[in-house]
Amino acid sequence: MAAVSQRTERIRLGIGVVLAPIHHPLHIAQRMATLDILSRGRVDVGLGRTGYPYQLTPYGVDLRDTRGMWQEFADVLPRIWTQEEITYEGEYFKIPRREVLPKPLQKPHPPLWSARGSDETAVQTGNLAMGGLLGSEGGPDRVRQLMAIYCDALPASAQPRAALMTAGFCHEDPRVVASRGTELVGWYIEQQRERARLVWRDYDPTNVPPDYQGYYARDQRLAAGPHPGEPTPAEVREEGRKFCVGTPKECIRFIEIYQAMGIEEVILLCAVGPATHQEVLHTIRLLGEQVIPHFAAKQARATAAN
Repeated sequence: MAAVSQRTERIRLGIGVVLAPIHHPLHIAQRMATLDILSRGRVDVGLGRTGYPYQLTPYGVDLRDTRGMWQEFADVLPRIWTQEEITYEGEYFKIPRREVLPKPLQKPHPPLWSARGSDETAVQTGNLAMGGLLGSEGGPDRVRQLMAIYCDALPASAQPRAALMTAGFCHEDPRVVASRGTELVGWYIEQQRERARLVWRDYDPTNVPPDYQGYYARDQRLAAGPHPGEPTPAEVREEGRKFCVGTPKECIRFIEIYQAMGIEEVILLCAVGPATHQEVLHTIRLLGEQVIPHFAAKQARATAAN
């Protein structure tokens, strides 16, 4: 990210996400503040705890502690950035009185985001007035549900901030979208199944904590798929509601579905598995030439009308 900061001028540099249970807030505060200075104030920081024990158990982290660790991390991080000296006495993180440098360039601090994969996390994210990072895999209905929970939990003085993370592939030829786009959607869905098979592999199912039961049940069903009646990759792509895969017009329509729910930013994973470098560049070019200008013009019209 530091290298990218020296070769760009306008794009935001986002960390999505720092896993709170396996990092210390002092380290992250210093690293992100340094990056904010190097980038002249373009850093966003996402925090999460992960729904996968595969990422945590090598560090000796107990799944039962992850929510508390995330809460303390989200509480202390902005304090480190904004207070001249910090003292913190939590259950998981204890910091004696210290001056922590450097301080970030953005004031009061870089925007904070949280992965919002469960109802409970949506409530916590709203309570802390953080931005929410949502995945598109559950489709518009699940995103709409999580957005409502998040907005209800926001303090009265806070404005909602929401970004959608999704797979992206754009091509002007519908025939290429139908063939290559479907292939990439199929790869992405199958990789989700492979991940679900992997992440609980070494974990005793009798020890799954209550707030991970939803993740566990979801992954077990996903790992056992595909199930009869589930849409095929071609049907998922044709529906155009779970992934940003299509022609420029179809990508615009996909984004507008979520924009209507309050999504303000879309983070596209364009390097999807077998996608070639040239395909990724082609997608980025079409987004820049046809998709982004559509929304820029739309925003300009809305501003002029007000």
